[in-house]
Amino acid sequence: MFTILTVLTAIISIMFIVSVASTISALRRESEEMKQVNKHHKAF
Repeated sequence: MFTILTVLTAIISIMFIVSVASTISALRRESEEMKQVNKHHKAF
């Protein structure tokens, strides 16, 4: 029983870390895209 609980908590924590990492990478991608768009606007 204890091993099952520890495995479940480990899986949940790993999934949480993965979701946080994916959101951070998505935000970085959006910020880079916004910078490129701003550069294009400055060119005009």
